Amino acid sequence: MVKRIYSTYLILTLIIVLGFILRILLINKISLYGDELTLVFDAYSLLKTGMDQTGQFLPLTFNMGAGRPGGYVYASIPFVALFGPSALGVRSLSIISGLLNIVLIYFLGKKFFSKSTGLIAAFIYSVSIWDLSLSIGGFEAHFALFLALLGIVLFIYATKKPFFYILSAFFLGLTIHTYPTYKLTLLFIIPLLLWLRGDFKLYFEKKLIVVTAISLLILTFLGILSASQTLFAGSENRFSNINVFNLKDVKEQIIQKINSERSTDLLPANLSNFFHNKPTEYFKLIFQSYFQNLSWDFLFFHGDKNPRHNMSNFGELYFAEAILIITGLYYGWSNYRRKTIFLIFWILIVPLPTALILEQHALRNSFMLPPLILFSSLGLVTLLNIKKWKYFSLGLVLLLFLVQFGFFIDKFYFLAPNLYSRFWSYPAKQASGIIIENKIKFDFIIVSDRIDNIEYAYPVYDIVDPKLIIYANQKASYLNNLKFKQINNIFIGNVPDNQAEQFIRSLKGSVLYIGSMNEQQTLPNFSYMNGLDGKRSLFISEKKE
Repeated sequence: MVKRIYSTYLILTLIIVLGFILRILLINKISLYGDELTLVFDAYSLLKTGMDQTGQFLPLTFNMGAGRPGGYVYASIPFVALFGPSALGVRSLSIISGLLNIVLIYFLGKKFFSKSTGLIAAFIYSVSIWDLSLSIGGFEAHFALFLALLGIVLFIYATKKPFFYILSAFFLGLTIHTYPTYKLTLLFIIPLLLWLRGDFKLYFEKKLIVVTAISLLILTFLGILSASQTLFAGSENRFSNINVFNLKDVKEQIIQKINSERSTDLLPANLSNFFHNKPTEYFKLIFQSYFQNLSWDFLFFHGDKNPRHNMSNFGELYFAEAILIITGLYYGWSNYRRKTIFLIFWILIVPLPTALILEQHALRNSFMLPPLILFSSLGLVTLLNIKKWKYFSLGLVLLLFLVQFGFFIDKFYFLAPNLYSRFWSYPAKQASGIIIENKIKFDFIIVSDRIDNIEYAYPVYDIVDPKLIIYANQKASYLNNLKFKQINNIFIGNVPDNQAEQFIRSLKGSVLYIGSMNEQQTLPNFSYMNGLDGKRSLFISEKKE
């Protein structure tokens, strides 16, 4: 018995080591993109001053992140203290979340099905396209996935250790303060967990009444705190701007479609209005969007088409997992009906918030990864137990996996970091390096804010004193009536193309101008710089005094 336990945890340890190697390889090879830059500097500013970079004292919602919840920022502070405002500082939490999820999926698979299912689930998770893509960036959604999965695992294991109910409530409550999608998702997941547990009366028995009361108080407090941030602190600003009901183009298209159909419909006006109206059109759009996030195209062929969320351009799951998931569903329905229903509804709940933004989204849908992997692992265990077609089916699955994994390794680790470097704000990193190298050589360094995220990148890469950034964010500077964000002799802002040459000549002293390739290169003595993708990324012009 002891040898079996030792063997199990040795295998799990080896799987975690594999997962760690795959997740750490790109941590410093990819530059930080906008959300990471603002997030890591907020954490750094909190560490040094107790305020975020806009000057707010210990906020729960961060303005620089368009209403970002504070979970990832505060949890990153220990890593920022160790590694500074850097890739390691902002991405360590995401990598650790991925590694801990490997452990959690093992315990969930073990509890739901068997120890072997748990180990296979851990292995699949360690090499998962979806989770590897989440681990390379400082994605709040990834940390939220860990918190939510931890809350679920604790709840399921709480039957023998009631104190776990309190911990489960705490971590589920923290989840909604980390990624806003979970505010809606957990409203359905928590009742589903209670249904899985069974008899509701058990929670109010004498031995559990105190635990139940404390758990409810924790959830209520954290829920009210989250609601207050939504109502009074703008924590839903980003979602409000991108959801289907606030998209101007969509509104105009719907209005035009309705007017056209009503004017050509031969039915009486009252009946025509019943069939052609805004609620119907919005419902169709949301309904279509919901199923796109469960489609084969999203899961197995193309995935999230944003290269920052899915650098491999594959589906979120391996092709082989399609076979395994179908097999796992069939076997689970026959032998583990209640648990299978729970996992199916878990999957179906996740895309509900994502459907409102009319796009396929790997971050917002990442919470469906654990149940999908559990079905995959159950499917593989099932195939291992089928004698007649065992070798053929396993050979097919293994062949599909190995071929795709080889292509994935090439795309993910060797091609994508250069090809998609602009999606990770590499030009801003380049410009920051030029600023750092030349800031004592010139009287003025003028930097165009048309270089994507440069105003956030430079303070991070030069590790600028947060007090200077707070001051710069609170009070704009002006040169010749043009507005800039000033950090010592560095001025970040917009100079109209037709004024650039005259503006630089008017400055008394030496000037270095760093501009985006989106600008007209009207300045004299300029040179180009190429990005990692081989295309021109920046232009530089100097004026010596």
